[in-house]
Amino acid sequence: AELLKAPLVLVIKSLLRSLSIYKLMFNCNKSILSSENIILSIGVFISVICYLLLGYYTERTETIQLFTGIILLFSFYLFVVFKPSLSDRNFNFILISSFLFRAIFILAVPALSDDYFRFIWDGRLIEEGINPFLYLPDEVQKQSLLVGEMNNALYLKMNSPNYYSVYPPVLQFIFFISSKLSFSSNYGAIIVLRVVILLAEIGSYFFLRKIISLLKLPKNRILIYLLNPLVIIEISGNLHFEGVMLFFIVSSFYFLLANNIIFSSILFSLAVSTKLLPLVLLPLIIKKVGLKKGFIYSLLVLMLISVLFLPFINQELISNIGTSVGLYFQKFEFNASIYYLARWVGFQISGYNEIAIIGKLFPIISFALIMFISFKSKLKQSDKIFFESALTILFVYYLFSLIIHPWYLTFLVLISVFSTHRFALIWSLLIFITYLTYASIPYEENVWVLLLEYGIVITWYLSERNKLKLA
Repeated sequence: AELLKAPLVLVIKSLLRSLSIYKLMFNCNKSILSSENIILSIGVFISVICYLLLGYYTERTETIQLFTGIILLFSFYLFVVFKPSLSDRNFNFILISSFLFRAIFILAVPALSDDYFRFIWDGRLIEEGINPFLYLPDEVQKQSLLVGEMNNALYLKMNSPNYYSVYPPVLQFIFFISSKLSFSSNYGAIIVLRVVILLAEIGSYFFLRKIISLLKLPKNRILIYLLNPLVIIEISGNLHFEGVMLFFIVSSFYFLLANNIIFSSILFSLAVSTKLLPLVLLPLIIKKVGLKKGFIYSLLVLMLISVLFLPFINQELISNIGTSVGLYFQKFEFNASIYYLARWVGFQISGYNEIAIIGKLFPIISFALIMFISFKSKLKQSDKIFFESALTILFVYYLFSLIIHPWYLTFLVLISVFSTHRFALIWSLLIFITYLTYASIPYEENVWVLLLEYGIVITWYLSERNKLKLA
């Protein structure tokens, strides 16, 4: 209990010290007591309290406390984002605040997600010289390959003991580093992982600014990503490594726009070797650079990914990863949209869940649509069209996915920085209602909640598309 109080004391002290540089942070000539500055100060202070409560004192089953915090955080976020003149005048203050919000979580144990148990587990396996792609946690436990009270605690709390690891080599390297630096402490590993994510977020800021400068966009556009509560909570708070993947992808985009396909392909390979999702944008990149350069780009990506997987490669690796990915597409389902509609139709026809068939069919449909969008995009007209097309591709991919966890949307939010679309920001708020699933045991999704979420998101997207056509 005393340990959990420490972050609150530290943050309050930091806020008090910050009063001396408050005027400098605002970077404006207006009075420090102006109504605009007071509103921003109140918004930041309430946000700090909300992030503290969500990070240290809220379980995902405590829906009232969770949703109250989320609504307050998004109220401030949307107020800032949809009032660009305000964020432009007070850019430095809001920017520093966005990193303060991330720092709040540095000592927190994730309460809204339990994925981090598998991260630490894989790191311990590698430290012991065990390939995490070759053994199920159940097998490791039965054969006593990992011993110790800490490792038993990890195993008992893991949500995937019957599945092979699906985390690519860059993440495995990060897990290994966290295990080495934590000296067998699970809490220490959490802190190391969070520091890595925080450094990646700082790197993302650096390259976001560079791309914004290249595209001649307002600098306050960067706050669309950096201030977004979903991004802060799911990446910095819940330890999801989309943050590292997004650092590699945004740096890859920068070098792509700078016509440096070698550096871009290297960073894109690292992004794919962190999370596989960026592969859906490879056809669009090929279209942008042309078939000849696109072939070289793709070849480099394939070679570098192969090199990164080399330390783990053996006869069973591909089979085991294929098994886990196959289960992902043909067994698991959460917060889906079109899939649930197709599942309902399947029930009417056959009387049972046709996930085995739909899970094979939907990736094919998604791939065909991605190829169509990529190669019909008029990318030579403007670099901004590249990001508009990327946003559409990701949206289509998500609509045909069987699983959409909240942290998946961080990629959409990042691309929105360079786009005129804002539907992803609304979705980043609405997707938190999926936490209602955890309010009851066994977990159960509410169809009306899903209809509300996707009804608003799809309507908003279509409305924005229509406005763009009319403009």
